[in-house]
Amino acid sequence: KFSRLTRSTFYRVVTGHAFIGEYTQRFYPRHTQEQIACPCGELFETVEHVLLHCPRYTAARRKHLTAFGLPRTLPQLFNKPERVLGMLRFLEETGACAKPRARWEPG
Repeated sequence: KFSRLTRSTFYRVVTGHAFIGEYTQRFYPRHTQEQIACPCGELFETVEHVLLHCPRYTAARRKHLTAFGLPRTLPQLFNKPERVLGMLRFLEETGACAKPRARWEPG
């Protein structure tokens, strides 16, 4: 069983409303570059970057989102129920893409 926060984050990822730079750029036109960048240094934080490439999540990605040590593609992460469970475990462990706990004011 996964937390409400994890389930909500998963649905936000699927619908394009995850709390990352990509979302900020789309819904807050007066954003700063810092608000859309990934904390790892990537200039634009996207779902694909967070799930497949961000060095902050390498260990969790290997644990939950790979097959025989090989990375999956973004569509592969969603095309089978056991992979969705892996995605939920990844989100639960990392807190990636979750709504910030502190109140955030757009730039």
